[in-house]
Amino acid sequence: MPPAPPGRRPPGHRPDDRPYRPLTAFFRPPPPGAGPRDPRDRSDAMPRQTHRPAEETLWYRRPADGFLEALPLGNGRFGAMAYGGVRTERIELNADTLWSGGPGPHDRAGAAEHLPALRTAVLRDRDHARAHAIAATHFSGPDAEAYQPLATLLLTFPPGAADDPADYRRALDLDEAVHTVEFTAGAVRHRRESFVSAPAGVLVVRLRTDTPGALSFRASLTTPHPAARPELDPATGTLSVRGRAPARLPRRAGEPVTYRTDQGTGFAAALRVRTADGRVGGDDGAIDVTAADEAVLLIAVGTGYRDWRQRPDGPEAALAEAHRWLDGADGQDFDTLRAAHTADHRRLFGAAALRLHGPAEAARRPTGERLAAANAGAEDPGLAALLFAYGRYLLIASSRPGTQPANLQGIWNNDVTPPWNSDWTSNINLQMNYWPAETTGLAECHQPLLDLVADLAEAGRSTARAHYGAPGWCCHHNVDIWRATGPVSGDPVWAHWPMAGPWLAAHLWDHHLFHGDRAHLADRVYPVMREAARFLTHLLAEAPDGTLVTCPSTSPEHHFRLPDGTLAAVDAGCTLDHWLAAELLDNTVAAARELGVDHEWAAELTAVRARLRRPSLAADGRLLEWRDDLPEEDPGHRHLSHLYGLYPGSAVDPLGDDTLLDPARRALDRRLAHGGGGTGWSLAWVAALAARLGDGALAGQAVQRLLETSIAPNLLDLHPPQLFQIDGNFGITAAIAETLLQSHNGVLRLLPALPPSWPGGDVRGLRARGGLTVGLSWRRGVLTGAELRAARDTLIDLHLPERGGHPVLTDQAGRLVAAALAPGDGRRLRARLRAGSRYRLSYPEPDVGH
Repeated sequence: MPPAPPGRRPPGHRPDDRPYRPLTAFFRPPPPGAGPRDPRDRSDAMPRQTHRPAEETLWYRRPADGFLEALPLGNGRFGAMAYGGVRTERIELNADTLWSGGPGPHDRAGAAEHLPALRTAVLRDRDHARAHAIAATHFSGPDAEAYQPLATLLLTFPPGAADDPADYRRALDLDEAVHTVEFTAGAVRHRRESFVSAPAGVLVVRLRTDTPGALSFRASLTTPHPAARPELDPATGTLSVRGRAPARLPRRAGEPVTYRTDQGTGFAAALRVRTADGRVGGDDGAIDVTAADEAVLLIAVGTGYRDWRQRPDGPEAALAEAHRWLDGADGQDFDTLRAAHTADHRRLFGAAALRLHGPAEAARRPTGERLAAANAGAEDPGLAALLFAYGRYLLIASSRPGTQPANLQGIWNNDVTPPWNSDWTSNINLQMNYWPAETTGLAECHQPLLDLVADLAEAGRSTARAHYGAPGWCCHHNVDIWRATGPVSGDPVWAHWPMAGPWLAAHLWDHHLFHGDRAHLADRVYPVMREAARFLTHLLAEAPDGTLVTCPSTSPEHHFRLPDGTLAAVDAGCTLDHWLAAELLDNTVAAARELGVDHEWAAELTAVRARLRRPSLAADGRLLEWRDDLPEEDPGHRHLSHLYGLYPGSAVDPLGDDTLLDPARRALDRRLAHGGGGTGWSLAWVAALAARLGDGALAGQAVQRLLETSIAPNLLDLHPPQLFQIDGNFGITAAIAETLLQSHNGVLRLLPALPPSWPGGDVRGLRARGGLTVGLSWRRGVLTGAELRAARDTLIDLHLPERGGHPVLTDQAGRLVAAALAPGDGRRLRARLRAGSRYRLSYPEPDVGH
């Protein structure tokens, strides 16, 4: 509902003469010396609701009917999905370290013995069918384990207390990371606020009414895992549930999930309730609150996970962890908890923001109605800004320093056997989760992925030896919390792809390009890259023409057809592998030179790099996916692996080496002409590729198509058929940033691919390689100004969008800064910036209006 006019209270708000009494602990008396409250003190009265800007809020007029309508909260470690029910509120709970199974071994003993036969089949005999069979028979290992649900908090309200609700509104405030529910029932206004605090480590839920004694409910905890039942500790008033995750998931269709009393990661959820007035009681199954003015619930979760190398602890250790979180939060009142939570979240979320100008009427609609209207043709560029903000919100909520990385579903899952095990799929999806981390000012949230890569560099040594007889480390397409790095069971088209290491190592190098921390490069980045390069040099084999190709090689999840019509996947030197190999070799050499180490090794890598086989072109000029023009299983396949060199890589560069720019464009056009971009994450990749091509129209169309086909009512990304997969949320956030700012290969491009459907807007807080923070404004599709902030002394090479007028660069005192236009290119501006200073780029003439 809109804000109330001045001088009027929205319906149901507390009368001025009805203050709340202070909270008291569950089963505890008020503190000593607490006396009657001054009736004039209204410091904690139910506040009038204020509405956030449309690009910072998701809101709805009814409760969620299912997971794809519920709204996510999280602190990286602890996830919660709130449904906003009236008679029953449901909040599903997750912990980032609750997975099935346990530590390895995961590798296939003796696999390397079959590598020579596989290479002979591919390189000498060109017998793809035999190579495929060897990979399937001798290289596959156990499947990855699955991320697990933990418990569900249920708040049940008595009949009549929530019948026929009016003025219902539930909302997720992205700026504060707070979920609210408001409605009126029986002349009583109800309000709930929920958040998962990173500082306190708990889920906090406050329930209030505007009528004395009108709040009554039962709080209970359930779990989908068997042999776990709630317990109430009367000494502390703590309700808890605990148990174990599955010891093993089904390996074949029809098999049951395996639980054991002495195996599987222990878990626990624990709840405490604090009330103002009213009565609190309960039994082993629930806590009952009756006739209260308000109640605050503190919920904590814990697991028995210790380390990927160690057998996990059981439920007792998990419950002890949950109690520690509760004990730490129990001494803080609601306002203190909320203030600390909001400040912590805003420190990250407030680092960047995007505003796209559009009709005010569109922005006032509830999110679901707004999405439907836009898909029916209504103009609403602000939805793209909302997607951008939501992607950043989700990364903050699912990935913090010290936590596990965001998985296929972030940290939100309510299924014991989730789609694709809700694991880390490292042939695009895991990496896409972190595409926006650096460019949108969330480098801190990148850390869990960088930590995971360090673990995989250790775990992957045994896989490199067992499967390839190679030094260094490698990783295939599925990773779980136990750091499995080998090929999983099933078709080699997905299982036998050993190039995840180079792709993941690219994140380490990119982080360095943004921040330039040489100590971090020496200690954390270069050792991992060096060992990934050692493995790569052993994966490379000499082709008949004398060039070097990866062998075995697959293009992720895409078959080619053999002359007899059957499908195969195992080849040598697919195009994705070329981009990854060349990039890793180049970056490792660059890191060694920057650090002044391993001179001979760097020279060897340079020589290897020079022998890599170049990508192939088809007769029609398009970039091929494999080294030969093999018939594709699906010309419109969702993976765009052969275009990695354009994005997220930068080898194909419109302003640098553009030799393969047109072939890449032709390859993308072919994919799209055959129905490519059929999933949310694939459309996000299309949008990013279009941005690198400078095609703002295609980028905008990809964003719009994602909204139309691959976004749930709660704006979570979808994979057919209607399955939640969070990578598209992160990928589209990165793609939107890429349309506005690019910083590849030493050139800073402003508005390189602005969609025509976003004619006016402002963005602040975008990050560029070299330690730059950038803000931009544009009107009628034309850049009107830019702000630059340098974290270190740097020489910038600016590529400006086409427009009239002459750009002027000034410092924070308004003084002109010496800047030179590149010879023969009026759109290239070079200037030297000083660390810690702010600069403004403007166009005094002509005035393009507003």
